[in-house]
Amino acid sequence: MKKNKRRVYDVLLGLCILVFVVSGGTLGYKIVAQRKNDGRLEALSEILEEQAVAEAGTEGDKAAGEEQTDQTQEDLYRTQREARVKAYSKVKEQNGDMVGWVKVEGTKIDYPVLQSPDTPDFYLKHDFDKKSSPYGAPYVSEMCDLSADCKNILVYGHHMKNGSMFAALDGYLDPDFLEEHPVVEFDTMESYGDYEVMGVFALDAADQEDPIYDWIYCSDEEAFGQFVSYVKRRSVYDTGIDAQWGDHLVTLVTCEYTHKNGRLIVVAKKVWPVR
Repeated sequence: MKKNKRRVYDVLLGLCILVFVVSGGTLGYKIVAQRKNDGRLEALSEILEEQAVAEAGTEGDKAAGEEQTDQTQEDLYRTQREARVKAYSKVKEQNGDMVGWVKVEGTKIDYPVLQSPDTPDFYLKHDFDKKSSPYGAPYVSEMCDLSADCKNILVYGHHMKNGSMFAALDGYLDPDFLEEHPVVEFDTMESYGDYEVMGVFALDAADQEDPIYDWIYCSDEEAFGQFVSYVKRRSVYDTGIDAQWGDHLVTLVTCEYTHKNGRLIVVAKKVWPVR
């Protein structure tokens, strides 16, 4: 009897050790993957910033050295943004699928944006270097043609527990966060833009009957108007921003965990530069 008890004890101890080792290995893998992903994105940001400084050159130095007025501040900002757009080509050399950049000042959202029209959702499970990754990479829906006059650009990104990717979008559920981070910067390879948040809300992505799916691409004036009305109606608070046909929107989408298959959606309207 004692031998049987000892055998059971040894088996249970062995199982506990195995679980501990496997769990530790899984955790270690996640930590390594996280550091690798963060390091790669930081390297891309450094490449961008160095190239942007080089592109700005003496024009940026001149504007920065002038007596600061509202006009010179705007000129400096414009010079910086134009330089960033020119610098994107340096990053694009490392992945031809790059179509732009998304940034929310003061958060971790500061990433290149990709698009794979012929392989929908490819970057849901692949990183900037096209390698399999749980982090994926922010990407534009294959339905959005950035070479045309796309009225609503859909950008998807994961909601990671370490606060990376689009996790910071949770903040927009609080109006105080919006006050501190009013602008979403979204640039394409050819142009730059500042967008102010028009609405933020959550929905169940599995509900295919939700009318948002009929309007979200804003393919015509009627769909645009219905989408804007929907966003204003569903938003958790009134941001004070409205939109009319002719305006341009960017919609950021990430996971949301109060719903079984939830999505958090932040919609912003382009306010600068105005066409």
